Amino acid sequence: MQYGIIIRNITDLRAEPDFRSERKSQLLFNEPLEVGQLRRGYLRVRQADGYSGWVDARSVFPVNRKKYTIHGKKLNFVITSLKAKVDISGKNLAAGIPFLFYGTKVEVISKSGNYGVLAAPDGVKYKIALKNLPPILHSPPRDFRPRKIIREAEKFLGTPYLWGGTSPYGFDCSGLVQRVYGRFGICLPRDSKDQQKAGTRIAYDNIQCGDLLFFPGHVAIAIDEYRIIHASLGEGGVAFNSLNSRDPNFRKDLLGTFLEARRVLV
Repeated sequence: MQYGIIIRNITDLRAEPDFRSERKSQLLFNEPLEVGQLRRGYLRVRQADGYSGWVDARSVFPVNRKKYTIHGKKLNFVITSLKAKVDISGKNLAAGIPFLFYGTKVEVISKSGNYGVLAAPDGVKYKIALKNLPPILHSPPRDFRPRKIIREAEKFLGTPYLWGGTSPYGFDCSGLVQRVYGRFGICLPRDSKDQQKAGTRIAYDNIQCGDLLFFPGHVAIAIDEYRIIHASLGEGGVAFNSLNSRDPNFRKDLLGTFLEARRVLV
């Protein structure tokens, strides 16, 4: 088994080793991967949660098993702005990237005033503002309230729908859910069919803020018993909707195909 780490700010995870194949998901800078065969310039990779596909080999920096193992332990901060500009030292300018996306986990190796220095796996060092760069959470804080999930998801209202998307440039339904809940240390699978196995099943009349609502091939975040926020192809992107027929943004199609609700916040 070989290993690698993503060195682009974002790259597509494809179903096949071809840029025309289905986008399954997207990988962010610093994500560690198990690496398999190389085919037509694409590497077969597997993420830490077991999700797999093909990525452009140029986006992966090879590392040995030891570096792969300790890499995740060194990541100590996460970007919570939609995108964060980074500055790079002169000699590495051509090798650098101009910004990093929401949800990117980074290693800050030093701080000076309002700025920190990031260490990248390929040796390039970046300077980044520490604003909107809180420590990574491995579980929700004790004072966590479900409403924080909604406020986080609201950052992306109007973001276009993108099949396989996981960034502020485009989300699909489960990509939005995974990124938003992951911000608070709640790790969920990538696909809605697997997210539907997480947490505890909840009766419809017991739905609360922060619960996940499932429909065929779709997932939404509950604001309350009726209102939801989700990345919707029908709405063109991240939007509010309702399962209450009296509301102006009522989605009859969703109400009619509702499958179940799951509580993943405890």
